[in-house]
Amino acid sequence: VTRKSNEPYRNAPTMAKKSYYQDKLNQSEKMNKDCIKTHTICELAEDWLANPRRAHKKKESQQKNIRQTLNKFRPILNRYAPRDLENDDVYFEFIQWFKDFIEQTELEKSTLDTYFPLLYSKLLVSAKVDQRIIDDLKSDITGIRKKLKHSEPICSSISDKDLLVWFEMIDKWCKNLDLAPNVVAIASPRCSMAKSPRTSEKHLIALRAYAWLAISLGGRADEIRRIQISKIRPNSITREIMKMKIYTQSVSSEIPSWIMDKITPYVDYCKNTSPEAIFLFSESGEKMGRGTISASTLNRLVKGSMIAAGLSPTTPGGYHRIHDLRKVWARWIDQNGGTIEESSAFLTHATTDVTYKTYYSHDHKEELRKTGHSKGISKLEELLNQRDELDVRIRELSNEIEKVGFWSSGDGGGIHPSCWITDNDPEIFDLNSSGLQEIGSPSRIRTRVVGSRTPHDGPLH
Repeated sequence: VTRKSNEPYRNAPTMAKKSYYQDKLNQSEKMNKDCIKTHTICELAEDWLANPRRAHKKKESQQKNIRQTLNKFRPILNRYAPRDLENDDVYFEFIQWFKDFIEQTELEKSTLDTYFPLLYSKLLVSAKVDQRIIDDLKSDITGIRKKLKHSEPICSSISDKDLLVWFEMIDKWCKNLDLAPNVVAIASPRCSMAKSPRTSEKHLIALRAYAWLAISLGGRADEIRRIQISKIRPNSITREIMKMKIYTQSVSSEIPSWIMDKITPYVDYCKNTSPEAIFLFSESGEKMGRGTISASTLNRLVKGSMIAAGLSPTTPGGYHRIHDLRKVWARWIDQNGGTIEESSAFLTHATTDVTYKTYYSHDHKEELRKTGHSKGISKLEELLNQRDELDVRIRELSNEIEKVGFWSSGDGGGIHPSCWITDNDPEIFDLNSSGLQEIGSPSRIRTRVVGSRTPHDGPLH
């Protein structure tokens, strides 16, 4: 009896210890729940971005886009906590805000196509929003955007005429510096470089070299900027292909001498004034590094010169980009009998889908649609043995020939200009220098009309 009565006392410390840790665990879970409830989606996303694992990437383009997306949606994300969206009424208010935003925003379609995927995959996920809620939100926002039926923005491509005007204007500025305005001021009036009345010679020859390298190599903007000075030879240039690659790929291109004449002045300038520089322009899009000129200055020079030449924005977002010269190459290859595979290989794309979707401009696609439709109609006419349209064309051509003064004997002998003079010879002929008879010589024609002139009213022969 004594042993049994003492058992509760022997077990008392163990039971008390379990109760203590259980209370601590419950208290910790309660604090975590309270923390999740009190912190908004915006605050949790900011903490995620501030984490040292991601903070050192804040200058990279993806991190900048994530932060811009957070700032754009901050009014709604700062209003609710992740668990609030589990409430149906709160979720309705949440989705209603996005509906109003989409209907009233002036942002381009391409910009929204960047913001919303980052909202779903980065901001909401980092805030620990339930995945089912994210899936519902994605489906609802996509449905809202589809119902609005916005027309796709159309941006004019860079035409051959635009290229000629732009390059000729840059050459004129380089030959006579007094004719060049402050190109940077045109692109960015509030820039510190906008105070100068003229563009410096260094910036003009840098702009000319940058533009000619881009159009002659067809490379990406970052590939052109990172061309190494030592890789520029009298008749060839080697650049590194870096897009989505861990290991870069060297590509060497032969360059005609008349193009090298446009590039060499800036190369010589860099060798004389910056002998320690490695890259012709800049090390990256964010810093000059071991280069000779910053990427931001190059972009302003390109934008200002394009505006001065009368070129419209090269993207639907209203930007002037030298990168879009690659679309000109896609058009040139196609118009000269090249295939989409050749365009994809030249532009160093992984698949032809990227080439057609992104680098075939709207005008280029319209031409392909027209030629495709014409070929289909021709096949349909052949299949159904329809000649109505062909006969109309023949009659139109016959009428035009008759207006000019051509006539036919009607015997299937072809058509002849009515300006031919008459002659007593029984046939139409001329004698060449060797004395041989040459019928219908195009160089020296002496003719006579056989029979009466009969206007052509039948099929041409």
